[in-house]
Amino acid sequence: MNLLAGDLGGTKTILAIYSNENYPKKLFEKYYVSSKWKSFDSIFEDFIKQIPNHLSLPQYGCIGVAGPIQNNNVKITNLGWEIEIEKLSLISKINNIELINDFSVLIYGIPFFKNNQYEVIQGTINSKAKTNQELVAIIGAGTGLGMSRGLITPKSISIFPSEGGHREFSPRTENEWQLVTWLKKKLNIQRVSIERIVSGTGLGMIARWKLDDPLNENHPLQETLKKMDSDKSAFTDLPALVWEKANNGDKLMYEALQLWLNAYGSVAGDLALQELCSSGLWISGGTAAKNLDGINSSNFLNAFSNKGRFQSYLKEIPLIVLKDPEATLFSSACRARLSAESNGRLS
Repeated sequence: MNLLAGDLGGTKTILAIYSNENYPKKLFEKYYVSSKWKSFDSIFEDFIKQIPNHLSLPQYGCIGVAGPIQNNNVKITNLGWEIEIEKLSLISKINNIELINDFSVLIYGIPFFKNNQYEVIQGTINSKAKTNQELVAIIGAGTGLGMSRGLITPKSISIFPSEGGHREFSPRTENEWQLVTWLKKKLNIQRVSIERIVSGTGLGMIARWKLDDPLNENHPLQETLKKMDSDKSAFTDLPALVWEKANNGDKLMYEALQLWLNAYGSVAGDLALQELCSSGLWISGGTAAKNLDGINSSNFLNAFSNKGRFQSYLKEIPLIVLKDPEATLFSSACRARLSAESNGRLS
């Protein structure tokens, strides 16, 4: 018996078939550009038709979805998609499909991740069989800021979804205060959530704030911003440009990046304190995986632990960066396997 796994996001959707083993192995995969399809149902139907004949149809499946799940259904706002689990079952004849938030589903992958899928940047993690209850949390800056919590025991995994990225951002320095004030005016908003700053989008906004200063009107990125603002259809990865410029000696973009890393580290430390995730805080998202040096910098790590009387506690918490770009897909397969196992379907 095989497993269905999915990673559904606003930019891309990946669907795959995995083997039902202790460490699920990918047997077949298809990548879709989400915006080119009118609905997820049409993507799903295409995928089911494309499954090679030699692979058996899965009986259990899990799809990680970038959005809040209600009654096993979800709306993907920026795509105009509504996904109903019953329709997916009708299309595929798979009766056991789950939709789980893409950050929450990563918790299911933690006991199964191999060393090449992550890197420990602080502390140590227990790679042996689970013998105790383990409290873990996960955070990831991508387009937005995702968070989730989990409890892992030898017999079960429980997830506790979170929308903590929408908590209000609390400025700690004069620079952060000025940034928040500028964002409120720029975006015409009354409050600034954490993910307005601690996200890939937020890094781009920090760069814009720096470039908005008349003293920086001749900066090379000004021309890029003009093109971005005049042609909304042309995609420019501004956060990636900020990283590139900062790493190549651009002083202004280096300042923007350091402010962002400091804010990210502080928010991660707040989450670790809130959840007391002594078994590990996992850092996910493409930004962390592609820029490991920044996450592993003293700037990020010092901001993480700079929490007064709890500094020594935070310095002991394992910090782990997920490097595998298909971690959500793999974790979805792990969840599908656990569902099959709980129903006595191991093969």
